[in-house]
Amino acid sequence: MKKYLYVFIIFSISAIIYLAYPFYFIDKKKTSPGFVSITDNIFRFHEKIFFPMVLNCKISLQTDGKNLWPCIFPDYNSDSKHKFTTKESCLKQLMSEFEMISEMGFNTIRIVGIGELNFDKTAQKLSISASTGNEGHKEISFREDENYKEYFNAIRDLLFIASSNGLKVIFLIQTLPGYSLPEQHLIKFVSEFNSDSTILAYDFFNEPLYFDSLERKKTGPFEITSRWKKLMNKYAPNQLFTVGLAGVREVFEWDPNLLAVDFVSFHPYEYEPEQVMNETYWYGKYVKKPWIIGETGFPADDDSIPYTRQLSFARKTLKQVYNCGGSGYSWWQYKDVDWKVFYPNYLGVMSREGETVTKKGNLVSGKPKPITEAFREFENNGIKDSCVCMPNYYNYSGLNHFRLEGKLFDNNNNPIAGGVVLGWDENWVHSFYSVSKPDGSFELFGNFQYFHWMASATLFNMARGEVLPDSVKILSENLSGVNLGVLKLVPIKEIN
Repeated sequence: MKKYLYVFIIFSISAIIYLAYPFYFIDKKKTSPGFVSITDNIFRFHEKIFFPMVLNCKISLQTDGKNLWPCIFPDYNSDSKHKFTTKESCLKQLMSEFEMISEMGFNTIRIVGIGELNFDKTAQKLSISASTGNEGHKEISFREDENYKEYFNAIRDLLFIASSNGLKVIFLIQTLPGYSLPEQHLIKFVSEFNSDSTILAYDFFNEPLYFDSLERKKTGPFEITSRWKKLMNKYAPNQLFTVGLAGVREVFEWDPNLLAVDFVSFHPYEYEPEQVMNETYWYGKYVKKPWIIGETGFPADDDSIPYTRQLSFARKTLKQVYNCGGSGYSWWQYKDVDWKVFYPNYLGVMSREGETVTKKGNLVSGKPKPITEAFREFENNGIKDSCVCMPNYYNYSGLNHFRLEGKLFDNNNNPIAGGVVLGWDENWVHSFYSVSKPDGSFELFGNFQYFHWMASATLFNMARGEVLPDSVKILSENLSGVNLGVLKLVPIKEIN
C-alpha cells in the first residue's frame, strides 16, 4: 500500500511541476507535423490559407557563465532593465508575453536579436552577446561546441514557447553574403531545427539598402540568394526563407523579382505622406513573387500623436496589403522603448507603463494600445477590394522646387511603367524617388537641385548619370529643372 502511495505522491508532484514549467518535460526536437508552404503566392498550413499576422519581437540572451537562455528584450520594461534574471523566471515570463501576443490577434512572431551574431572579419570569429542579469554582458564565442549546444538549447526553449501559444516564427539570422564562417553557422542552425514546424521561415539578410556595403549588379543578389536556396533545399527543405528589403529603392540592386527566395519581405515606413500605401501599390502591381510586409509601423504616444491615428494607419495599410495581393503583414514592434528618438520609441502595439493580466491570469508589463483591434478584427478570407492608387503616388513628397523629367523605354521603344527614378543632392546625402507612368514618363520633384540620378525597373538593368549645370532650366519663379529625355533600360532575362 505504501508503495502505491509513494507512486501517487511522486506522480502528483511531477504533474504540478509540469503545469508550472511544461517546457522541461517535452522532447523539443519532436514537433507536430505541418510546415507552412506556399502555393500560388499564398501561404498554406494544413492545406488551408494562412495569412501571417506578424509581430516583430526582440529577444535577448542571458547567461550565468555556463547556461544560456532566452529572455524578453529589457528595453520593453519601463526601466529598460531585465525584470527576471534566472532561467526559470525568464522562460515563464516569455510564456506570458507570447500568450499576450497571441491574444492580440497575431499568429506569427518575427524573432529579432537572438539570431543576430557578431562577426569579427579580422579575427574570423563569430560570437553573440549575452547579458549577465543586469550586471553587464559576456561575449559567447561559437568556436566551442559546448557554446553551440547551450545556444541551440536556448533557441529550442524559445521555439517551444512560441508553439505552445499557437505562434509560428520567422527567424532573423542576419548572415553575411560572401563570408564562409557566417554561412557555416547558418548551415549548423538550419540543420539543427529543420524538423521544427514552428519555424515558418528564416530571414537571412535585413535591409541590404542600408547594410550591404558593396555595390552590386543585379545578378549578384540573384547568385547570393540562389546559393542560400540550395543550402535550404539541402539542409532544411521543409522550411522557407526570405530577405527583408527596405522598400521600392532596393530595385536598383536587390531586384525583388530576381531574388531566388521563397517570398520577399518589404519594410516600408511612413516617412512621407501615404508612403506605405504608395509602396504597397507598387509591390502589388510589379512584384511577381510572393511578398509580405516584413516591417511597418506608425508611432503614437496618445499625446502628440493619438492612438486613434495609429489604429487608422494599421487598418488602412493592412487592408491595402490584402487587396494588393500581399501574403502577410508584419508590425514593428511589440512594445514601446526608450531610444531617445520619438519615431522608434512609440511604434509598439503595447505601452511600457502599467500591467496587463492575460486571459490565463498571467501578468505582463505594459498595456495594449487600441491598434490591436486592427489585428483581432482582420479576416484573411474576406472579399478583396481594389488596390488603391493614392493621389500623390507619383509625388508623395509633395515637393516642387526642382524637377527631373523624362521617359523610360525598353530596347523596342515600349514605355516602361513602374520604373524607379532616384535623384541625389551634390554630396550624395539626400535623395528622393518617383516612379514612371504607363506612358513611361516621370517627374521627380525635390526641395534641392539634383546632381546625380539613376533609373531602373524590375527585370531591367540600371541607367545612371549626372545633371550638368548648364542643362538646368528655369521653369517658373520657384521651379527649375532638367529634362533627361528618353532613357533606355536594358531588360534582364528572368533568371529564376
